[in-house]
Amino acid sequence: MKKRYPEVAARIMADLRSGAFKVGDAMPSETALCAKFEVGRSTVRSAIAELERLGLVERRQGAATRVRSIEPPPTYVHSMSASGDLMQFAGPSWREVRDIFPVVADETLAIALDDRPGRRWTLIRQTRHIGDQATPVGWTDVYLNEAFQDMAEDIRDYAGLVYTLLEERHNVVIREIHQSIRAAPVPVDISRTLKVEAGSAALELRRTYLDGEGTPQIITLSVLPAESYRYEIVLRRQA
Repeated sequence: MKKRYPEVAARIMADLRSGAFKVGDAMPSETALCAKFEVGRSTVRSAIAELERLGLVERRQGAATRVRSIEPPPTYVHSMSASGDLMQFAGPSWREVRDIFPVVADETLAIALDDRPGRRWTLIRQTRHIGDQATPVGWTDVYLNEAFQDMAEDIRDYAGLVYTLLEERHNVVIREIHQSIRAAPVPVDISRTLKVEAGSAALELRRTYLDGEGTPQIITLSVLPAESYRYEIVLRRQA
């Protein structure tokens, strides 16, 4: 049976974005929220707990739940203490969408995405650029759940992250991002665009964006030429 609390949490987030509440306002009571969303008390409590985890509300014993922020922070913490992000660039960056089309994952693609075959996606092929440089610093294939294909064209002119547009447009909350990195050769079909030799060394970064149910709504595969990247992690010994 599908859990209702992610939907309730997403609808409350939509209310926050719409201006229905301001930072510091008290949230409606559990009873009022149960009536509004036609759900039980446990569902409301789980939804509020999710919003608290995202930093949107603050709960204190014996006091009303209050709005802490109207937008979740666009950052996710690594499972180990780490500094830096593989997709942070030295300077302002922008995307250029190269193509958009539907795909159905076959066995090969399912293995690359670490997902099941047969799932339908909208594929958005894009490059990332820094400043006024025409030569891209990386290539990313964005696999967007086919159910949200209506927003694919808007990504062309959207300056923010794809998952934030998804959260703004639809009742979806991205709860986790799973990231994996491996060494891989630059594919032939994108080598000319990246201006590197086909088969040359690169980092392949896969990110899977999961909703509250653990369902992947976006999966991205990025190819980052080795000559342009390094990944640094700082581990600090705790007393």
